[in-house]
Amino acid sequence: MQEEVEHKTVNFAISTTKLTARTFLKGAQFLLRQYDKNASQGKQSMKRLIRQNRGVTNVEIEKTGIKGFAKYAKRYHIDYAALCRERADWIVGINASRLFSCLYGRPLAVGRVMTPVLAMTVVREAEIAAFIPEKFYTVAIEFAGGGTASSRRFSQKADAEALLTSCRKEVGATVQNVESKEKSENPPQLYDLTTLQRDANRLLGFTAQQTLNYAQSLYEKRLITYPRTDSRFLTEDMAESLPGLASGTAAIFGAEEKLLVHVQQVINGSKVTDHHALLPTASVARADLAALPAGEMSILRLIAARLLCAVGEPYRYAETVLTTICAGEEFSAKGKVVLDEGWKSIERKVLGDLLSKKKEPAALPDVQKQSRCSIAGAELKEGQTSPPKHYNEDLLLSAMQSAGADSMEDDVERTGIGTPATRAATIEKLVQKGVLERKGDRKSKILLPTEKGRALVTVMPEQIQSPEMTADWENKLLRIERGEMEPEEFMTEIKEMVASLVNTTEAVKGANALMKNKVIGACPNCGTNVVEREKGWCCENRECRFALWKDSAYFKRLGKHLDGRVVDKLLWDGRVRLKDCKSAKGKTYNATVLLSAESDGRSKFSLEFENGGC
Repeated sequence: MQEEVEHKTVNFAISTTKLTARTFLKGAQFLLRQYDKNASQGKQSMKRLIRQNRGVTNVEIEKTGIKGFAKYAKRYHIDYAALCRERADWIVGINASRLFSCLYGRPLAVGRVMTPVLAMTVVREAEIAAFIPEKFYTVAIEFAGGGTASSRRFSQKADAEALLTSCRKEVGATVQNVESKEKSENPPQLYDLTTLQRDANRLLGFTAQQTLNYAQSLYEKRLITYPRTDSRFLTEDMAESLPGLASGTAAIFGAEEKLLVHVQQVINGSKVTDHHALLPTASVARADLAALPAGEMSILRLIAARLLCAVGEPYRYAETVLTTICAGEEFSAKGKVVLDEGWKSIERKVLGDLLSKKKEPAALPDVQKQSRCSIAGAELKEGQTSPPKHYNEDLLLSAMQSAGADSMEDDVERTGIGTPATRAATIEKLVQKGVLERKGDRKSKILLPTEKGRALVTVMPEQIQSPEMTADWENKLLRIERGEMEPEEFMTEIKEMVASLVNTTEAVKGANALMKNKVIGACPNCGTNVVEREKGWCCENRECRFALWKDSAYFKRLGKHLDGRVVDKLLWDGRVRLKDCKSAKGKTYNATVLLSAESDGRSKFSLEFENGGC
């Protein structure tokens, strides 16, 4: 919601026979004069409120009545739930953002969905930081006939070493129990958008937004069905055409051998809401797949593989659990024998190079209860307890999807934060706002809250950052969609919550220390500290106009990007040497950028060429 608070898009018309730069400038100046003339009326931006030091008394709660809903719904074919979601997001975002920005004297972006997601990452990192790993030790014995059995965990290494010594003196172990069971894994369900995004992140390293962009492009090319779906099933009327679609898809992706199509596994119209699960279309057979971008082809391959797996045979195997006694200690082992690869065979044919290679348990020796197993060796193994995993996009999407599930009734159809169509945008927005950052290599990036993000969550009241409350709102929106709840009831709840928030929230003591921006250097115009903000590096003196913007047009013309390292050199040395700058004619050269300030405080750049020019 930050853009909606700080910026406005304004349409204005200019009547002229010839549109020149001068004419446009005059029109823009007139518009700005009108804006300044009326700036004191109605709502004001966060920056203006902060500058005027008027505080939160200027915050206005928008009327939340449902008047006109029926008219708009009929005209634009929009349901009440969609309008309620849009209005609730706006009311919470605009009022909470202005409230906390005024309280803490700096622009802060707060959202109905954004803030709880950020809070989830902050809580997870706090859990990781507080986790104290504990070492443990086990003894493993290797059977002569194949397979390995492990002892219980020991907290003391000396105890494990004593057992190891005793086991090495033994020549065999007594079989205490043998239990064999035939097990199976049913085929996975078809993709909805969120599960596709999770798999694409896990297998391909794609962000949720990248996956959505690729899927949208495939949809526009008529190669897949509508991607923004939260259903993993198909409707009954699709059963007849599904075998042909599966066979055609299998032929394209080299998995037609022994293909069995079990249609009823993916048919359940009661679990389809607006859109059915993701599928490849029949158009794939006529398309030039070689011409597709690599990212789109990878997403299409995932969707095709999931269709073929979902209608396939179960994966069946026999699992044996063996318990033995050696040196007076109990050892246990698991063995596995594949009986029928089923859907996993198809998955391996289509996605073989993408799948992680898991080490399957070896087959165990064929022994009877109370018999003796020969021991080939024994060794000591050391391990330690693991903290919770950092959120990557796969895990965060899963957490967003299941948020609030524990506090919901069993018959609730859908929980979670946001919708499949908006979750990717929420993550991207948090990164864009500088409260969340990606770290790691391409295929294993994790999402970490920044100092700004942690500070924001620290000052947020529980009702704003609670995933459970947001999930409850999403459930109520679903009930509105199904006609089980009146829109007015939901909007009244939102209005009362926001009103209470505005009227009762006070600044947290000591929060300014938490939210203090990192000082980069001194302003060349007034000498005040320059700090990093969302869009650039700015002077803390509000009367000073000095700023270095991250999307600096000057540096773009040089073929360069203004980053923290360059800014640091400019502020401390007044200059920075750049290699391989690009001229307008495409030639490369080395030069030094000099920083100074205009009379009004704005930054000014100049170039100093090496060897007398370029």
